[in-house]
Amino acid sequence: MAHVAVSPTDFVTTPNTLHGVIAQAVDRYPSHELSFISSSAHDSSIQTKTFSTFNQYVRNLARAMLEWGKPTGSIIVVYLTEHEDNMAAVWACLLAGYLPCLQPVLSAQQAHKEGHIAHIKNLFGSATWLTNELGAEQIASISGLEVHLLSELKSSGEKFTVAADWVAYEAKPDDDAMLFLTSGSTGFSKAVVHTHRTIIAACRAQGQNYGLTSESQILNWVGFDHVGGSLTFHITPLLYGASQLHVHASVVLADPLRLLQLIDEKSIELAYAPNFLLSKITRDLEQRTDLFGCLDLSSIKRINSGGEAIVSKTAQAFVTTMKKFSKNPSAVNFVIAAGFGMTETCAGCVYNYPVDILATEPAREFLDLGRPIDTCEIRIVDPADGVTLRPDGESGELQIRGPMVFVRYYNNAEATSSSFVEGGWYRTGDVGIVENGVMRLGGRIKDTIIVFGVSYGIPELETNLQTIEGVTHSFLAAAPYRAPGQETEGFVIFYSPSFDIDGEDASAKLFATHRALRDICVKMMALPPQFIIPIPVNQMEKTTLGKLSRARLMNQFKQGQFAKHIARSEELLSEARGVSFVAPSTETEKGVAKIYANIFNLAESEVSATDNFFELGGTSIDVIRLKREGEAYFNLPEMSTTQILKNPIVSTLANYIDTLQSKGVQIEEYDPIVPLQLTGNKTPIFFVHPGVGEVLIFVNLAKYFQNERPFYALRARGFDAGHTFFTTMDEMVSCYTAGVKRTQPKGPYALAGYSYGGVIAFEIAKRLEAMGDEVKFFAPVNIPPNIAERMHEIDWTSALLHLAGFVGLISTHDTDALAPTVKPLSRREQLEFVWKISPPDRIAELQLTLEKLDKWAHLAKSLIDCGHGYVPTGSVAVIDVMQITAFDGSKVEWINNQLKPWSGYSRRAAWADFSRAEASFTDVPGEHYTLMDLDHVPQFQKIFRSRLEARGL
Repeated sequence: MAHVAVSPTDFVTTPNTLHGVIAQAVDRYPSHELSFISSSAHDSSIQTKTFSTFNQYVRNLARAMLEWGKPTGSIIVVYLTEHEDNMAAVWACLLAGYLPCLQPVLSAQQAHKEGHIAHIKNLFGSATWLTNELGAEQIASISGLEVHLLSELKSSGEKFTVAADWVAYEAKPDDDAMLFLTSGSTGFSKAVVHTHRTIIAACRAQGQNYGLTSESQILNWVGFDHVGGSLTFHITPLLYGASQLHVHASVVLADPLRLLQLIDEKSIELAYAPNFLLSKITRDLEQRTDLFGCLDLSSIKRINSGGEAIVSKTAQAFVTTMKKFSKNPSAVNFVIAAGFGMTETCAGCVYNYPVDILATEPAREFLDLGRPIDTCEIRIVDPADGVTLRPDGESGELQIRGPMVFVRYYNNAEATSSSFVEGGWYRTGDVGIVENGVMRLGGRIKDTIIVFGVSYGIPELETNLQTIEGVTHSFLAAAPYRAPGQETEGFVIFYSPSFDIDGEDASAKLFATHRALRDICVKMMALPPQFIIPIPVNQMEKTTLGKLSRARLMNQFKQGQFAKHIARSEELLSEARGVSFVAPSTETEKGVAKIYANIFNLAESEVSATDNFFELGGTSIDVIRLKREGEAYFNLPEMSTTQILKNPIVSTLANYIDTLQSKGVQIEEYDPIVPLQLTGNKTPIFFVHPGVGEVLIFVNLAKYFQNERPFYALRARGFDAGHTFFTTMDEMVSCYTAGVKRTQPKGPYALAGYSYGGVIAFEIAKRLEAMGDEVKFFAPVNIPPNIAERMHEIDWTSALLHLAGFVGLISTHDTDALAPTVKPLSRREQLEFVWKISPPDRIAELQLTLEKLDKWAHLAKSLIDCGHGYVPTGSVAVIDVMQITAFDGSKVEWINNQLKPWSGYSRRAAWADFSRAEASFTDVPGEHYTLMDLDHVPQFQKIFRSRLEARGL
């Protein structure tokens, strides 16, 4: 029997508990579907359960939960990574009469993690966790926790077959239903309590606003621990009977095209994309002209967007891109619904109204946020007293009231009381403007900065910046700021110098102070400040409580009151740069300076002969551009990438070019050490190449260690003319060890290896220790010690495809899928096949030819051959394993069976067996091939640095 689509206005009755929501969905639409793409599904395969099947599954799990013997109302901390697992766990808790608390990804820093868990344990007065094997390993060092594994719960659930309407407890509308943890960016997390009533009120109003029906198809990639992922994109569509596809975020972020393909394949009507993803999709796909006109995108009606302000031009560019990819551009007619919501309001509660942003030019740089959803009220008041209404169009504190607003913070009466004013108005902490009923934000009262959708705590940043020499203690403030045209929010630093700004040595001191401020910001926020403004102490007004007012400082900045301070700062910095400025003198130096100026959008007169390419901001892609433009400008057949990396300063690169012009391309003596960053006096880092042998991927990482420690990469032999490939592991390790000793004669040493480079770094570490040197840090990145089995599986075809995936010629998800098609071909035919399916722009960007690709594939295969028969032996003092995702199979299996076996898995030697001290295992973001990408390296460098510091380096 066919189901009739039910529109929002057709609902006569709405369930008053979440129990009723799932019961209604199963009763009315038993064959509608919940679909999932997990993080381990490298082929993006979709797993599906009908509402009816899912209902039986979670009720059996709920029945099995009762075997734990917990009293009704007990809090269960749900710590899982996959959408299906989280969804099942939450429903099982609800049906068993328990209160689920969704736990986001724990910090990789042990102290932070332990502090948070202790806080949660104290807050709830109990510590019952439901997690997977990997989660259990992460919290294993913390005593006093009651931990249950989802895998064991699933096994127990298979013993039961309860009735389709079975519940252990009949919930009431005002019972607590779910707990959500705040970000904790300004301290430890608070637990937001939502009842059945608040959740259903929000979901009903959201569904009406979205125009959902029982035939709608929803796509979600937001994590289930976020109110948007669990409520907006699961319970809301479930209330309306809509089918849902939940995709792990890594799948979308690794390949933005997949989002568009899924819209096509599954006829998606509603999806989500914050500003940074809209920008990323537009930027990443603008060159994919081969796919223009290939997708059916007519189904999409709405893309919700939030988390950070939506840049109008970004939204317009995204819509234009969608039309380019569509088979029928005129049929692409959807709304980018900028919105506002919080954990405390069950996610989105204010959305903009439908408007064609291509036909109607947005009035402002950022899209307006719109009007409240049904039953929600908003108002703008004076933040000083929290109650005096502001006139229409004037900014003030945003307050919200409605049935979707949370009831309290768990076990925190003080925070709850301070969050509300008379009349039930919730104080959001945001600065808003309401004009003619339409809302937009003007900033934040709260102490956070949101960069690419991630919240960072201002107090923590300020605390670290206060330690810098040159800053007057307690006279420093950081404030959020978004410059015109900027994709994401940034920040400004205001401070009072501790030295005389008009003194003789002011320029040198200011230069050193600003460099130190910038370095800390980049390391903590992955972003430098837009402005660093030195202000005399007597002009830095404090409140009666002795605090600097960020709002007042930002207001003065926007009004131009600090213009003279900014001008004086630029004058002094220019003077400091002038002291070391050396004008390019030779024609070659002038040519190199011109190329640098083009790449970094500088005036040629601003580029000194002493300027360093990487200190100016050069990335791995910029290196390739420098090589291409240098060869064209100086009419050279070939510039060695290694020599560019070794000679990043204008004058030294010019000397190299002069040598090429006078002597031609000559065979250069091979040196495995490539210096990517030479400033700083802390222990240097030596990072060994992955299986493709190249080290350009480390350029993005090395930049984060400027003025802190040198960063060297080890590059394989065989890229340059006249250099042979390594033939054995021993030959390679001997060469690399000699290079490390030549560069740093004495320890302590810090070594790391990416993928295959991890085992090479292990062997180097052993050699150094055998020489009597101390290796204080060794980090293999996502590689097990036992590689021989995998090495034997990789033939020339696999080496070619994995190389193509690693450098972005093909999707990393296609590397294994293409093997059956490519393997029967001859080697030349295989090369031509990869060449034909590779994006022309990427080929040009990498300056590849068929011959260069052929040589690179042979080099990669030679490295693989060196690993044949490799058996790890011996030990090193310490090991810090960085773990990401599997090459294949599940992440749990990869980590627990390959990197660090534990009871329950087949026993094979793992990294813990080769460390004389206890090995550490740390999760890092990204996928195996994308770890060093610009999207993930900001977080990786933080984690990597924390492990170095933990080892005393």
